[in-house]
Amino acid sequence: MLITRPNHDPTTNYLCRWSEKIINQAGKSKQKIIDLKGRRAKAKEFLSIVKKTNPSFVVLNGHGAEDRIAGYNNEVLVQSGRNESIFSGRIIFARSCRSAKILGKSAVASGTRVYIGYDDDFVFFINETKTTRPLEDNTAKLFLEPSNYIAIALLKGHNAFEADTRSKEMYKNNIQKLMTSETPKEDKDLIAFLRWDMINQVCLGNGEDKL
Repeated sequence: MLITRPNHDPTTNYLCRWSEKIINQAGKSKQKIIDLKGRRAKAKEFLSIVKKTNPSFVVLNGHGAEDRIAGYNNEVLVQSGRNESIFSGRIIFARSCRSAKILGKSAVASGTRVYIGYDDDFVFFINETKTTRPLEDNTAKLFLEPSNYIAIALLKGHNAFEADTRSKEMYKNNIQKLMTSETPKEDKDLIAFLRWDMINQVCLGNGEDKL
């Protein structure tokens, strides 16, 4: 498994820290892990390591657009029409805004086994008092725990469709928890955004494929 963890701004730093839980599961699942953290999540090193090590599973965290995924300092790692063939034969989980819309589809057309990502923006909220301790942020947890579970479920041996479905079930459970009468209004306001991430999460390619 190869994972990118840029951490150059508050958003990517949260994804970087929460991805530690994915790395922990990879260790439990006896997966060899290549962790491109921080400045290592740049195009030259990413592309070189993918070619040298041929990982079956690639997890990408970072900003993106419909046709691309970026790494450290928003340097483009993979872009539709340029180098999406680097994903061929692999299972991809891209936690990157909008990248499934064009890049995901072109990657699957170019031989990617599975591409799980987002058709639109991936949104999450944080508790401003927890920015130095992201893993203690229960607001961010509502969003990042279900998203993390895509990779965790795959590492546990579930197929891509099951991983996507189980992740969405976690979103639904979090939504239901926020719908109780005891929930403060500011927390209830998160429901629409949890639903947004759940609806825009897509599984492209062969859903029965697994690691």
